[in-house]
Parts: sequence; C-alpha cells; structure tokens
Amino acid sequence: MAFRRNLQTEIETGSVMRFSTPHSPLLLAAALLFGCSADKSEVALTATVQGPSMEVQSSGVGADANGQFSLVMSLGEYASDATEVSLGSFSVQRDEKDLLSSLSISGAMFPVSLGVGKRVALPLTFTKSTDPSKGDDLCLAPVQIRGTLMDSLSNDHPTVAVSATFMPSCQ
Repeated sequence: MAFRRNLQTEIETGSVMRFSTPHSPLLLAAALLFGCSADKSEVALTATVQGPSMEVQSSGVGADANGQFSLVMSLGEYASDATEVSLGSFSVQRDEKDLLSSLSISGAMFPVSLGVGKRVALPLTFTKSTDPSKGDDLCLAPVQIRGTLMDSLSNDHPTVAVSATFMPSCQ
C-alpha cells in the first residue's frame, strides 16, 4: 500500500529520483577501473635479469669485474602494439646502493623489437675496472644486477629489471 501511495505521489508531483549528469561519467569510470583486474604484465613490457654471475680479479693496483646474465623481456599479450626496447643504465648493487655503476653492456644490438605476446632472452656481458678497495667490497656479500629499459609503447617510461642476489666469484 505504501508503494502505491509513493508511486501516486511521484506521478502527481512529477518528482522522481535521478542520477545527476555530472556523476554518471564518474560512476562509469569507477566501474571500469575497479571492474578490470588485468595485471600490468598482460599489457606492458616486463623484464628480469636471470642467471647472473660475476668474477672479480683484484690486485694491488686495481680490480676487474667480468659478469654475465640473461635479460628476459616480455610484452603482454594484450598490449596495444609492438614495442622497441632500448637499454638504459645497468649497475651492480647491494642494498639498493651502486657498487659498480654505468656498466658497459654487450652481447645484443639495441633497440630490440618485441611483438605483442612475445618473450625474448638475451645473453649479455659486462666488464668494469675499478680500484682495489671496490673490488674487495664486491666480494664481501651478495650483490644484484639492476638495470633500466625504455620502450616506445610506454613513451620511454623506464622499466626496471633486477636479478636475484648472488655471490661474486673472487680471486
């Protein structure tokens, strides 16, 4: 009975509850944002450093660090287009502090083209000379390799690639 009375009142007065126009786009955007559960890796470039190793040879006048790793890059299967990947900077770190910075990376030609849904593993190497105390520091505890990549699909926004920690081989 109350329903009929309310309905009759709405018909007689013409007052009906409506969503106001300014809120409708906001509600739609929120529904799309929270309704979408896609992982970034399904639509963008992801990268990791795998199988890192490094040998440090120290002497009284200097130290040489020679390393290798595999750079694994993937472009998500739902990416809007292929991408061109360029190298940024790579370093050897411990506790997020650079021990060796600006590594000169070799082993592959960049930029690398990567198609939608594709994955590539590139074997890369580096050599870096430093002072003896830095060589000793490299051998104290595990380190990791950290690098940045830029890709055309993200307007050259940096993508970070990090290895697991590993212990250098020291002589």
